[in-house]
Amino acid sequence: METEVRKGRRDPEKETFWRGAIQEHGNSGKSVRGFCRERGLNENLFYGWRRELKMRDGETAGAAGFVELIRRGAPVGAAGVSIRVGERVSIVVERGFDVATLQAVLSAAGV
Repeated sequence: METEVRKGRRDPEKETFWRGAIQEHGNSGKSVRGFCRERGLNENLFYGWRRELKMRDGETAGAAGFVELIRRGAPVGAAGVSIRVGERVSIVVERGFDVATLQAVLSAAGV
């Protein structure tokens, strides 16, 4: 499978393919060159995807935890829970939020 790494556009099929190939290589005990030659893969693309996937995994690895955000102009004591669903799900809880509301939202989301 001849493919190339492109920044900005993510192709889930290519990512799945390269994750599988990189994992297979790790379990094979072979050199990258030998593994790629055996499977008809471009060695440079293998190294490029390996580097790219490490960076992508690093993006999500450091994302865990809580960060306090204070909005300018927000009324003092404003309480709220904001859930944003995009590339990743994130939950934003404002200072003084209502715990029961958060629990209800998490329960509804199946978390």
